[in-house]
Amino acid sequence: MNRIFSCAVLCALIFAACKKDNPYPAEATGGKKIAEISQNNVTATLWADDPTLQTGYNRLYVSLKDMRDNEISNLPVSFFPLMDMGDMKHSSPVEQPLCNPQTKKYEGAVVFTMPGSGMSAWQLDVSVDGDIFTFPLAVNARTLQQSGVYVGTDAQKYIIALVPPRKWQMGLNDLDLFICRQTSMMEFPADDGFTVELTPEMPSMEHGSPNNVNPVSVGKGHYKGKINYTMTGDWRLQLKLIKNGAVIVDGAYMDVLF
Repeated sequence: MNRIFSCAVLCALIFAACKKDNPYPAEATGGKKIAEISQNNVTATLWADDPTLQTGYNRLYVSLKDMRDNEISNLPVSFFPLMDMGDMKHSSPVEQPLCNPQTKKYEGAVVFTMPGSGMSAWQLDVSVDGDIFTFPLAVNARTLQQSGVYVGTDAQKYIIALVPPRKWQMGLNDLDLFICRQTSMMEFPADDGFTVELTPEMPSMEHGSPNNVNPVSVGKGHYKGKINYTMTGDWRLQLKLIKNGAVIVDGAYMDVLF
């Protein structure tokens, strides 16, 4: 009997320790709740890794439930971000959501190209099988530049965004960039046709770092490489975009502080 009791206590302690050591408990359920809308017998809940949305790349999630509180994971869902500036409207780059079978959430992302302020406000229209759920959003200016709009030498506008990792660390890190081309105020298709040159530097210490790997296209606008942080502090990731041997974007950069 004592052995059974001791095993039960030990298992409880191990389980508690595992919960405590999990650095990202919110991500197991797809982020933190932002807002919820119920209409036409469906409740849509919007989630994000950080409920304080900022300019740049933001992972967003939507969960759906019916009137009996059953999860819905078999309907077509799409995102459409919209900035209403009064005299004009525009959208921004978006990654359309796919349903994660484990969390039952539709996972996507939006690159907000500017903060909301005054009469200018963002909203996210979530289409659920053709039914539109409109979520008003507060988007703040990010302290560090981690996205930008650049006019290329080909007169095209390009949006480059750093996909934030779960955590930066000293040494070699995975690097993910999301690159889109603006073809209209409402359309921002992903662009996979670039060669990207990466040059990291630490402005406060006036040095760079060795053993970095230039990001290469992996499809759907994502470019993945490696960056080596030799110490903690402020880093600037200088980027050059090349296509067909010609430099299209020079002087683009992303700032990192950890």
